[in-house]
Amino acid sequence: MNSRRVLLLACSAVLLIAIACEPALAQCAMCGASIQNSTDAEAASKTLDLAALILLVPPVTIFAGLFGVFYRFRNVQGGSERRGPFEESNIDKELP
Repeated sequence: MNSRRVLLLACSAVLLIAIACEPALAQCAMCGASIQNSTDAEAASKTLDLAALILLVPPVTIFAGLFGVFYRFRNVQGGSERRGPFEESNIDKELP
């Protein structure tokens, strides 16, 4: 019952926020001004949306790369490696 109550509360909060918020016209004041002053506002808004997505790619790539490096070398400093249940050990290699 408790999880249903939390789910209902979360859904209600999201619905309230979605109803109460005003639509965003642009990402910043300069972007909004450039869209309002353009002759073809639809094309300008699509171009600014694409530009925002393109500018998002490098930080996401850097973050994912650093996360991969940290995950790969997470046990290097400690010196102890944990083996999974299906990985080979040195004992298995010595047996015929």
